[in-house]
Amino acid sequence: MKTGLDSEMVKEGVVKDPRQQDADDFFFTPFEAVFDDEDEVVALHLDDLLPDDSGAVVLFAGEGQPVYLETLDMIVHSGISHEHITASGVDVTGLHVYNFASGLTLYSESEVIIQTER
Repeated sequence: MKTGLDSEMVKEGVVKDPRQQDADDFFFTPFEAVFDDEDEVVALHLDDLLPDDSGAVVLFAGEGQPVYLETLDMIVHSGISHEHITASGVDVTGLHVYNFASGLTLYSESEVIIQTER
């Protein structure tokens, strides 16, 4: 992920001078600044996910692949899914599960690091 920021420009995830970002980094957020260019991460925003009819989203980023999620929504429950098949027919048994206050349920092979934007 290319942020165009030196580590000295970022302190505790806060960008000191956002004007220093690259022109190709239109969707830059301070959340992204904590990762090196070599890090291969999946970074998403909760509002970008399209749930099925039951409000579920299943992420298959690969076992052990870091997934980072930005959201304004609160998590009401997280854990490991019991035996369950989503409305779209995906078996999510044993996957990480995150329930949000909005009603969306997120399933993922690997843990999801969640950054709230409050």
